[in-house]
Amino acid sequence: MWNAVPLLGKLIENTVDNGVVLLLVAITKQGTIISLGDKFLDKQKLLKLREVKKFYCPVCKQEVVLKLGTKLSWHFAHKKNSRCHEELEGETVYHINGKKLLYEWLKIQGFDVHLEAYIKEAKQRPDLLVHIEKNTFAIEFQCAKISPELFLKRTNTYRTYNYIPIWILGGNQLTRDKGNFFKLNSFHWLFTYHSKLEKDRVQLLTFCPQNKQFGKLHNITPLSVNRSFAFPTFFPLDKFHFYSIFKPHSYLVPKEIWYRTKSFWRQHRLRLSQSEQYVRDLYIRKGHPLWLFPSEAGVPSPSYYFIETPTYIWQSWILETFVVNRNPGERFHFTIVKRAFHTVVQKAIFRIRTLPLIEFGSWEIAVQNYLLFLCTINVLTTTDGQLFVKKKDIVYPKNIEQALIEDKQLVVDRFKERGIK
Repeated sequence: MWNAVPLLGKLIENTVDNGVVLLLVAITKQGTIISLGDKFLDKQKLLKLREVKKFYCPVCKQEVVLKLGTKLSWHFAHKKNSRCHEELEGETVYHINGKKLLYEWLKIQGFDVHLEAYIKEAKQRPDLLVHIEKNTFAIEFQCAKISPELFLKRTNTYRTYNYIPIWILGGNQLTRDKGNFFKLNSFHWLFTYHSKLEKDRVQLLTFCPQNKQFGKLHNITPLSVNRSFAFPTFFPLDKFHFYSIFKPHSYLVPKEIWYRTKSFWRQHRLRLSQSEQYVRDLYIRKGHPLWLFPSEAGVPSPSYYFIETPTYIWQSWILETFVVNRNPGERFHFTIVKRAFHTVVQKAIFRIRTLPLIEFGSWEIAVQNYLLFLCTINVLTTTDGQLFVKKKDIVYPKNIEQALIEDKQLVVDRFKERGIK
């Protein structure tokens, strides 16, 4: 499904009405709300209404035009050269149809749902606003790329006014590589979230209005900056309940995935990134080539997905900077590691992911969890998770063959508690 959709999405984008913002909701001069989201609307009645009424944008109050053609979905459009202050993107047929289907999907479930409701205090208009018991959810169905800054602004504004944000990624924005591998860049990661029941299992929700199908990626495991392993599941629109959005699924990542990933890091010496060059220079000063990094580096410690830089790079840096140069019995504090890591991040050598929907975890916790992992394999010891004592020396592999053997042994023996089978 996801292989073909990006191309279809690009074709559909050409049907935007000359860049004019399209709306599904407008108001009359008397304040009556007219919503085009209801599939039972009668075209003849709307044509008669258009003859006797004028329609206005609920946000900027400027006059909009009701269009009831066959090429595009029925919609209201701002007049040309109009400047609505809401900063809406031009919408595609794909987006409009998706909003309509999601609106009907929520109504059928009996929820109090509003299409394109304007939140005056927040000065934002989510695609859907849903009142369920004591909570109000602001749902955004995003079918075009936006900046992390705008994503954060909208998300934080909703939270400020006690709205729970739910972001659904358009299926036209996701590309499947092959099998369980997906191309996920920094934009896709903005949409990731997790269940409060399983705080270290990352999910991503998509919806495709063409197929009328939800898609979920479960237990997303980043293997590089733009490539991740995940378990996809698909649900027909009429078989997927609102509460299923939050339901976790405990899939176990095969150990072989991490072993193959580490093998790739060691054997494919491609053009080095800035972070790889930085750590390589550290290794050269010690007389070690980068591809013979210790097997103790490059492991999926909890919350590691907060750090965009590949694990074998930043974990090798921690080993080289804080562990290798100390004798057994010497101590160091987590605060020192955190401060040094932050400095490297500020220099843009290591990169952190922006994950606004994940409320538990941080890059600091990811770094601390890696130190705790080193305790489980007897490299370090700690009593409080803050003060660490070196227990034994790190041994660098002498060649690729030895490195691969040690990698496999570590994967088999030590990954039992990381959701890896």
